[in-house]
Amino acid sequence: MTMRGLSALAAVVLVACAGTLPPEPARTQRQAIALNQSARAAFERGDLARARQLYEQALATDTSIENADGIAMNALSLAQVHQMLGEADAAQRYLDRLLEDSEPPIPRERKAEAAARKAQLALGAGDASAADRWADTGLNLCAGSCSAQAALLNLHARAALARADNSAAIEWATRALSAAPDERGRTERANALRVIGEARLTLGEQRAAIQALEQALVLDKTLGLPQRIYSDLMLLGRAHAALGEREAARGYFRRSLAVANAAKDVDGARAAQTALDKE
Repeated sequence: MTMRGLSALAAVVLVACAGTLPPEPARTQRQAIALNQSARAAFERGDLARARQLYEQALATDTSIENADGIAMNALSLAQVHQMLGEADAAQRYLDRLLEDSEPPIPRERKAEAAARKAQLALGAGDASAADRWADTGLNLCAGSCSAQAALLNLHARAALARADNSAAIEWATRALSAAPDERGRTERANALRVIGEARLTLGEQRAAIQALEQALVLDKTLGLPQRIYSDLMLLGRAHAALGEREAARGYFRRSLAVANAAKDVDGARAAQTALDKE
């Protein structure tokens, strides 16, 4: 969940109501918002060290005024940055802070997002059982419905894939599709379709895999996510190769190689070239 959707920008929304406007945020809150926005900009341009520094400042500012939602958003963002920097222990500390009972109380929906990030870290560490436990924790915190629900269902699906339980992976991913029906759910719909495609491919259901993966690719291209586009293309190449459709397979592997090279993904380019050479 890749850069999956677990950090967010704070926004100031001014809405006219009965002819009046709500008061502007206090100065300290405006400072926290500005720091968060600057951190997000640094994150998006790939300056993770600067993003970490600014998110830390934003977190300290929100903590000084007991802004629970701001505390949660900045802590989640810091966990993501530390994860991307390979600093899993630091990421875990920020998530644990959110999941503990604290003052001010952290909203349950933010706790569910923290549980989703814990599940993602567990998957990265190869611990599918822990991933399942944290995904369950998150779903319980969602209490039926929250913005993290589709991501949590997809994490269950990923854990099932890691256990080679492809039928369960398809079941969880199908539930994730149902939980992400609107425009805001495109990322998790693409993730779910990719899981379904990968599971169908492993089960030898290549045509069904191709159908799911083509849909995932359309969504990922709309979202502009190179790593996920690369994954879709590689899986599509594998599916066509399994059907003996070598020209189609080579076409997808060539596209995978081009995406990886453009994204400066050395390992991805190597894998794509190896697949291409085999065809």
